[in-house]
Amino acid sequence: MFYIPFWICIFAGAVIDTRERRFPNELAGACAVAAFAGVWLDKGVNMALDHAGLAVIVYLALVLTESLWRRLRHAPGIGMGDAKALFALCTFDPLGGVVAFAVALLTLAAACLIVKSRSLPLLPFLVPIFAIIEFVGSTL
Repeated sequence: MFYIPFWICIFAGAVIDTRERRFPNELAGACAVAAFAGVWLDKGVNMALDHAGLAVIVYLALVLTESLWRRLRHAPGIGMGDAKALFALCTFDPLGGVVAFAVALLTLAAACLIVKSRSLPLLPFLVPIFAIIEFVGSTL
């Protein structure tokens, strides 16, 4: 029950990314705050701060890697909206967010090969995969 606002925000972000190929800053912030508040109310402030700290580390590593990629290759890789979404997911569940991100990138690559496209939005792949991981994890 504590996580309903997070799920609403993150699925809304996936819909917007599908339509407009962007993840608005306001929605990304709402997702991160909802995830932090949900973890705080469910597992306590120490766990929420641990998750937020790990999310910051993952986010900074991804942004620095993307910045280096753009500087060396002179071409965009993943978008910053994807990094913001990963931050929110890692605030909710750090390990689940990283695993979902890796699986989503592989799924996205396969989908691009199938439809013969150079790029597709990541969030429509990332959010359902993360939801499946969280659902399976909560039932075990």
